Amino acid sequence: MANQVNGNAVQLKEEEEPMDTSSVTHTEHYKTLIEAGLPQKVAERLDEIFQTGLVAYVDLDERAIDALREFNEEGALSVLQQFKESDLSHVQVRTKVHFYVEL
Repeated sequence: MANQVNGNAVQLKEEEEPMDTSSVTHTEHYKTLIEAGLPQKVAERLDEIFQTGLVAYVDLDERAIDALREFNEEGALSVLQQFKESDLSHVQVRTKVHFYVEL
């Protein structure tokens, strides 16, 4: 969408619409993630990770949720992508998951 500002055409950013989640299947923990203050897209991505079995919700440390909240949406999605792509096959004990990041 373009508007005129001082006689010049300026491209305005349109407001983002919330994601349509009506066709997406969530785990029972999705609502908890939203209520914990995670952005919708971040909660969606983390819920997808739960569904893949890479990590279970009960194994997620509360500090991991706190760390994800500290990031903007793009940063949190990047951390989750890196986690998803990491090879944890060599890890013997996976009781609690911590996202170690430098803020």
